[in-house]
Amino acid sequence: MDTKRRRYFHLEDADGERLAYGVLYDEGNVQILWRADYGYTAEQYSSLTQVLGMMAEIAVLRFEDDEA
Repeated sequence: MDTKRRRYFHLEDADGERLAYGVLYDEGNVQILWRADYGYTAEQYSSLTQVLGMMAEIAVLRFEDDEA
């Protein structure tokens, strides 16, 4: 069975406030699950670069620890 590996991440501003939470897939696709300005969402992007440009205040991309 083929399973996609998911890497969970969150985006923070310079003060450490969480701005967004999402999933990065091995193929490069990104899904945003929550945004501070919209709440829960299901936004799809084709690359992480698009996500990093969506909010001017993003200062940190932090990957979550894998639960393996």
